[in-house]
Amino acid sequence: MCNFITHCHTVTKIRASSIQTYLAGINLFHKLSTGLPCQSISHAHVTMLIKGLRKQEPALTARRLALTSDLLCCCIHTLRSGYISPTVDLTLESMFLLAFFGFLRCSEFAPTSSVYDPSRHPSLSDITTHTSDSLIFTLCRSKTDQLGVTFPIYIFRLNSFLSPHEPLTRYIHTRYSAHASPQDPLFPTETGRMATRFWFQKHFHNILRLSGISSDHYSCHSFRIGAASSAARSGISDQVIQVLGRWSSQAYQTYIHNNLNDLRLAHDRLSLT
Repeated sequence: MCNFITHCHTVTKIRASSIQTYLAGINLFHKLSTGLPCQSISHAHVTMLIKGLRKQEPALTARRLALTSDLLCCCIHTLRSGYISPTVDLTLESMFLLAFFGFLRCSEFAPTSSVYDPSRHPSLSDITTHTSDSLIFTLCRSKTDQLGVTFPIYIFRLNSFLSPHEPLTRYIHTRYSAHASPQDPLFPTETGRMATRFWFQKHFHNILRLSGISSDHYSCHSFRIGAASSAARSGISDQVIQVLGRWSSQAYQTYIHNNLNDLRLAHDRLSLT
């Protein structure tokens, strides 16, 4: 149990409060299975470990750096110069751009689990054409919404080196040309399995180093932090940043319906900071 708690915190970066919830679930499952509470570790020991992790979290959060638009440019240039293979390079470029312009949490594009479930994980059919110069990525499930209420994330054609529309369109076309099914994982690895957080972060760190950037303190979540930081730096209003980051789901739905052009302008400014 101690190893489980340590792994959750140090490897998968799960917060102490979430670990405590998982432990409660394990205890409940054990009670349902055996009729007895789980005795693997004492309640006092669990409490001590969780308190210790919570004391560490502010420092860990402070050390996590933002992948801002200028650093993203360096990474995309490295990928376009040739990293592993055209297929893997295009997959990673699409992940980078979608994560940044979609303000995505890690779990929303690179799940921790390696077992693919199309009802919970992004599939190829989740990216569709909206207009001739925009796509929609349908976010089926997120960290703050476990009920499966979908949200449309708009991806635009921009007059910028970082324009995400063309790479993502080419990526989707390449996948379907290779006879992929709409229900296949949105982002597969070299072996065809779903790209996980571990797989993505390994390549992300390699690309950072090849781009001349220290990979220390960068994680999958650096894209969301970097997008928000770049948006604030470029003068995008707090309201639009809130919409782009989906920090208030109801406001997000209302705003998109009436102000889609504002989101396009925000992406333009993001790509030029």
